Amino acid sequence: MGLNMAITELNSEKALCKKKKMTLAKVYVDDPAKWGPLVELDRIVDLKKAAAKLGQDKLDEILKKSRLKPEGDVIHAEKVKDANDQKTLEPFTSDVKTNWILMEKVPDSKKKEVIAAAKMNNSVTEWDLVEFDDMYATCAKCGLSWDNKKGCVGNFGPSGSPVPELAKKNGLTLLSKVNEHAEGKKVLTSKDAEKLLSEIKVLREKTPAEGKMMVRRIEGTLNRLEALANCVKEYDVGFYFF
Repeated sequence: MGLNMAITELNSEKALCKKKKMTLAKVYVDDPAKWGPLVELDRIVDLKKAAAKLGQDKLDEILKKSRLKPEGDVIHAEKVKDANDQKTLEPFTSDVKTNWILMEKVPDSKKKEVIAAAKMNNSVTEWDLVEFDDMYATCAKCGLSWDNKKGCVGNFGPSGSPVPELAKKNGLTLLSKVNEHAEGKKVLTSKDAEKLLSEIKVLREKTPAEGKMMVRRIEGTLNRLEALANCVKEYDVGFYFF
């Protein structure tokens, strides 16, 4: 396992993802029966009933056409691509209530009540529903995307990274405690970013004494740390390790 690092991008109005990350798209509720028509429905095909009526060979042909390999006795109807096959399977298809509520279908008068009942750790934001290509395109345009424009979360290094020990050896209190910061879920500030930059400078000056191999081992981590710290300073956000 390795250690990662990230910034508190939602603290900045300039984060291009902020609106979508702050907007709930779907929420999960424990008691779907309570919410009636607000609850999302899944269209489910009962494969046992379909096989009994159509024959297993016919059903297998339909599944093969849509490249489906079911692991159980049901499939989601939308995964059947051919319109004629969908029609063939319609007699074995039914609506099944999920535990999900689409927020766009919730009247304004009910939104507070729904959110209060929702399991927020299972909720889905609009950003969660963005396709990866669109996500990467947004990150590429965002000033807070410090990791080579790939995003605002990056890799610190492997669990055995020599950086903390080197930092400890040189009396650098922030970098020597990155594992402790991660365990304590500590959010550091833009003032800490100033200290981080000074510690990076010391490591760059001191590490050559450890040999060229060590310099190469920590170069990527120091570059990423520097990019993160500069971003934190510029946008006055926080940062953390995890």
